[in-house]
Amino acid sequence: MGVKTLMIAGGGTGGHIYPAIAIAREYVSRDASRKVIFVGTERGLEKTIVPKAGFPLEFINVGGLKGKGGLDLLRNVARLPLGFIDAWSAVGRHKPDAVLGVGGYSSGPVLVAAKLRGVPTIIHEANAFPGLANRVVARWVTAVAVAFQDALPRMKRPDGVVTGNPIRKEFYDLGANPKRQTPKARLLVFGGSQGSRVLNDAMTVALLFLARHKETLDIVHQTGPNELEKVKTAYAQSAFHDARVVPYLDPMADEIAAADIVVSRAGAMTIGELSAIGRAAILVPFAAATNNHQELNARVVERAGGAVVITEAELSPERLASAISDIAADPERASRMGKASKTLATPDATKTIVDLIERIQRT
Repeated sequence: MGVKTLMIAGGGTGGHIYPAIAIAREYVSRDASRKVIFVGTERGLEKTIVPKAGFPLEFINVGGLKGKGGLDLLRNVARLPLGFIDAWSAVGRHKPDAVLGVGGYSSGPVLVAAKLRGVPTIIHEANAFPGLANRVVARWVTAVAVAFQDALPRMKRPDGVVTGNPIRKEFYDLGANPKRQTPKARLLVFGGSQGSRVLNDAMTVALLFLARHKETLDIVHQTGPNELEKVKTAYAQSAFHDARVVPYLDPMADEIAAADIVVSRAGAMTIGELSAIGRAAILVPFAAATNNHQELNARVVERAGGAVVITEAELSPERLASAISDIAADPERASRMGKASKTLATPDATKTIVDLIERIQRT
């Protein structure tokens, strides 16, 4: 049969890369002779994350089109032929048995090159609103996998498979265990690895309105590296001077498992992690997210009963404090929301996607 090779194209953000790495690990775990080759750009996070995960990475010369204007748009359109030549060369050299596109502007040229070379193609869309690259190629790729049912009509692929997002196993393991016992409710606030100025600003003023909960609320706040001192100072001057305020949290699975309520953005991976463990959430979608996909992700959890959604336009310290107070004062509600969120969990997502890849790959 020979060695099977999977090529994974795309990246740019952790939301694209981490699921792709989970899929790659599952693929090679089924047969030690298998290979996975990643294709991305030198400007995306894949440049550091993929090699660290132990997989080879090739670069193509391509830039994004969505949201670009003026010279940037012209420059990136002019680079498309070069990106396609790079992609054509990479597919020709590695002769993959299947190509998986995970979104991001480097996925499009590689999927087109694979299609023209007769290689089976599959895409995975992590968000409720598909990215431009995935919407364009969805009509002709061999197979489509999506994290959210809402994505399928937007991709015009009724035969697509709803798989959920690949989430690391430790999130499911922790979700199955009883969390720590404490008389206080634990509130976790985080805005991604870089933090969120919007959440930091709203939360530090919200502390004034939450002061009456000092004896019943324990706070952990991840600020990102740039605003640590500012946020620390605000907490030190508040009733919550003993809160744990840190620039970065790791391992995140432990922190979410230890929380009763989570305030966060609504990226696809964050929502998947919250659902895997099963925690009540107050979601503040990133307003500048392409196609407003974070709000659409958040609304899926809200409809299930697992989250309160506050858009950036609606966000104020008073509104945030009120949402936190309402849930913190009602442990039964927090528990119900956590269980509702867990109904969206997809522990078999990675396995299902790799099963689909195996069905379409060349034999």
